[in-house]
Amino acid sequence: MLLATTLVALGSTAAAQSPGANPAQDERVAAARVMVQEGRDEIIAEEMGLSAPEAGKFWPVYETYRSDMNVIRDRYATTLGRYLAAYDEGEISDEFARELLDEWLKFTQDSHKVRKDYVKKFEKVLPLRKVVRFYQLEDKMDAEIDAELAVVIPLMEAF
Repeated sequence: MLLATTLVALGSTAAAQSPGANPAQDERVAAARVMVQEGRDEIIAEEMGLSAPEAGKFWPVYETYRSDMNVIRDRYATTLGRYLAAYDEGEISDEFARELLDEWLKFTQDSHKVRKDYVKKFEKVLPLRKVVRFYQLEDKMDAEIDAELAVVIPLMEAF
């Protein structure tokens, strides 16, 4: 729940930012990112059962993986924020709907590509079963966030 709420807040704040954004807003966005990441890190650390040698090799790869995924997630959060703002204003044109759809498809494609690209990197530092467990944990955390977002993000009006 915390992850989803934070992501929605992140999206709303990111959407409101402009090149001359308020430094306080930037700090809130950064704090939200840290909160989301710390929650993920705790779950991964707790659930992976890494030995000391595995942990020493895993965490650097994981950090670059999360960094790459965060770039994509930040884009997604910004898109959600833009959608919520437009929804609240009641102004969603077909052009904007197309843009949202294209951005969502790009988000899912880019997420899949990063996950796929990192499989071999994780296989170099962990046994295959632990790599699979890692991706299962990632999917579960993302599914939880997506389920919470599905509750709070209104459906687009069809007419």
